[in-house]
Amino acid sequence: MKVNYFLAAFCFVLAASQPAYAEENPGVSNDGPLIEAIKNGKPLIDVRYRFEAKDQAGFAKDAYANTVRTRFGFETGEVFNLKVLVELENVFSLGNDRFNSTTNGRAQFPIIADPDATEINRAQVTFTGIDKTAITVGRQRFNLNNHRFVGAVDFRQNQQTFDAARVSTKLIDRVTLDYLYISRVHRVFGDNNPMGEFDSDSHVISAMFDGGDFGTLKGYGVILDLRQAPALSSATWGARYENNFVLAQEAEVKLGVIAEFAAQTDYAANPNNYSESYLHGEASLSVAPFSAKIGYERLGGNGTTAFSTPLATLHKFQGFADVFLATPATGLEDLYATIGYDWREAPFGTRAKLFATYHDFQSEVGSLDLGEEFDAGLGVKINKYWSAEIKGALYHGGGSGPADRNLIWASLRFQY
Repeated sequence: MKVNYFLAAFCFVLAASQPAYAEENPGVSNDGPLIEAIKNGKPLIDVRYRFEAKDQAGFAKDAYANTVRTRFGFETGEVFNLKVLVELENVFSLGNDRFNSTTNGRAQFPIIADPDATEINRAQVTFTGIDKTAITVGRQRFNLNNHRFVGAVDFRQNQQTFDAARVSTKLIDRVTLDYLYISRVHRVFGDNNPMGEFDSDSHVISAMFDGGDFGTLKGYGVILDLRQAPALSSATWGARYENNFVLAQEAEVKLGVIAEFAAQTDYAANPNNYSESYLHGEASLSVAPFSAKIGYERLGGNGTTAFSTPLATLHKFQGFADVFLATPATGLEDLYATIGYDWREAPFGTRAKLFATYHDFQSEVGSLDLGEEFDAGLGVKINKYWSAEIKGALYHGGGSGPADRNLIWASLRFQY
């Protein structure tokens, strides 16, 4: 999808509009619609420095990456029910590359998938002329539910975005409907990687019902036709239920539950013939400032082909070490538990969140031991614009799991 066509057409319409229109319509300034759109717009600034270190069995050298990601853009104000957003993104490494970015040829180091890149991250036009409905066309971010099936992968420096058309509406009370058509996927690996982009003829459908005290029910369909990766083309249909029960208002005691199921089959040019399922359940208890949760996630596999989620924000799931970015053919079961502490009045007026998570991995077929992982981290909200984070992951593969690895991250971010 050539998003520059949409932007050019939009700018032409604005420039061609006569300022005299404002005399008949008090809502439009005498400056003209183009100037009004700029005056009511907002700059977009997002800069993140990150240090990442990775020690992985099988590599003689450890990987170290110092990378900076900058995003600069602008979103116009709304004029004639239209607004435009353009955002540029650049990723570069500091010093010598002591890591395999997937494009720098440094295969003697473990992979840290933050290659140098300069590209248009977003370029979209949004129309809001229909009541409680937004239509967005162009390169855009999109997150489906908890990002398990489709996400922007914000953890990596180069974000995943989509050349797409999206319709989102709340015309029905308590119901949100979403449809996304994806013509191209811009992945985190960048344009210089052979698998950095997918030509696509894919559809994402979502319906959410807000039941108030009865919880939230979500139904979705993710139909993927990925030309560069036909083995990842699939049709997935699922449902997700979420609810939080307030047990004691003043003491801030809450109980949360999540239940989700999805079924997946091969689709389009996928050479495999398969049918697998996904299951996720989680229970959490929060007694402010402490919290704890326990969960179970299963992605089915038959020994040859497994349930796949190629457009997900994968770093959020199955451990931060990113061992299982692709589901093993034997399937994967993840039993996990997390404890957390929300330090609302940390030193110097900041707010800090601490957490620790343990994962136990097994295969679905044969119940093989695929290892265990321990993750921990600290995130600090310094003020409205600045934040910092440090976290680590220790993965041990056990008898049947992948190679052992240890990782640590430290980052500083500015957002406006």
